Amino acid sequence: MPNVEAGGPLADGRLLDLIGDVFGMLDLDELRHGLLAGLHRVLPSDYVSLNDVGPSPEEIVAIMQPDAPELVSRWAQFAHENPLLRRYLRTLDGRAYRFSDVISREELHGLALYDEVYAPLGVEYQMAFSLPASADRVLAIALSRRDRDYSDDERDFVNRARPFLIQAYLNAIAFQSLRSPGARSPTPLVERLVAEGLTSREAQVMRLVALGRSNSHVGSELGISARTVGKHLEHGFRKLRVGDRSTAARLVWRLAGVEDGPAGAAQPTGAAERRLASGSSA
Repeated sequence: MPNVEAGGPLADGRLLDLIGDVFGMLDLDELRHGLLAGLHRVLPSDYVSLNDVGPSPEEIVAIMQPDAPELVSRWAQFAHENPLLRRYLRTLDGRAYRFSDVISREELHGLALYDEVYAPLGVEYQMAFSLPASADRVLAIALSRRDRDYSDDERDFVNRARPFLIQAYLNAIAFQSLRSPGARSPTPLVERLVAEGLTSREAQVMRLVALGRSNSHVGSELGISARTVGKHLEHGFRKLRVGDRSTAARLVWRLAGVEDGPAGAAQPTGAAERRLASGSSA
């Protein structure tokens, strides 16, 4: 595995690749997932996680790759013990720091947070940083490894990238605010899908898939890439406990008050399609 040499041609090339990727992501959901994937690509880690904290409780988004939902609530319970979070709250310094910068291994192993969250994952090393957008909005990112610490060069790489990542985050927030009110206001059917455990964006994707839209068409309508649509479908299928588009579509039709779609059809027609298209539910 090649090292990231601070200021060297390898680091500069990876930095340009990362910046180029995230500056093309104007949808917040796409930026969140794309940023985690991009960071993992340039700084391979066992786990990458993100918390986007907005000014209200419903604007808090948590993502972890690979997904470990059973540990997310446990992390929230013990997060106040995280030495990197405590340092940030004390200093408001959002630059990248490692466990090893602020706490000894012995002290880390003495925390309930370690016993309840990191030990089950095998995580021994972590580096975290934040991307502030305003006084009440910040995106915090943590990279975790089992078997080796992050080097000084890797930490410097993140700190060199950080101003560009902050601007990409601000761009995505500004783009979201320019969207039409209808795109931000959930429909009754989307709300029903959210009640089933989906995020708002996963629910929007599922509604359009139930109308027979392809991934590229869904992406065009929602302003996200087809690759991001695929990730939302993957997560939505798992949460709805279905394995394919047709089964997911029938479930969405039932939530919209249509007991079953037309036999053998890829999408509903007539009144059923009008109900789905308007986002209404029974």
